[in-house]
Amino acid sequence: MNQSDIYKIIFNRNQNALMNAIDGLTQSHSLLQLPGDSNCMNWILGHIAVYRDGLLMDAGLDEHMLKDEVEIYGSGSDSIDVGSTCVEFDRLVELIELSYGTLDHWLSSDPDSFDNKVDKDVKYRKGYAAYWDTIDEHISQMIAHESMHVGELSALRELALVSKI
Repeated sequence: MNQSDIYKIIFNRNQNALMNAIDGLTQSHSLLQLPGDSNCMNWILGHIAVYRDGLLMDAGLDEHMLKDEVEIYGSGSDSIDVGSTCVEFDRLVELIELSYGTLDHWLSSDPDSFDNKVDKDVKYRKGYAAYWDTIDEHISQMIAHESMHVGELSALRELALVSKI
């Protein structure tokens, strides 16, 4: 199995877990908060979309997010709750599906660009874009980061299912 196949398997696992966690939920569900200092599903989905878009940018692929969408969900962004500025749930799902489709198609082509240096001269940063030295380093960090956030969705789904929304 080559490196591209390994990355595909991990992204596919994350995508399936993510889509299962959001199945049947709505914008209102996506804004529910657990107690404490965690974030809602809307923020997590937007955050994953930002980091995927950054990887697409570094790989020289089509990006899907608008700059104003990126600013809401980047590293260090404010928490989101009812009344906060946020992207609609359906748009976030669309971004997640688009970014996954682009990544999956690229990885299926068995790219030989994993050792390519990342262009550090970017207009603005998205996620880890222009942070790591190579595409391989970016993907490796991205997988760990995304997997952590996908794992957070399970408890938020349970909260949504027991809510009266």
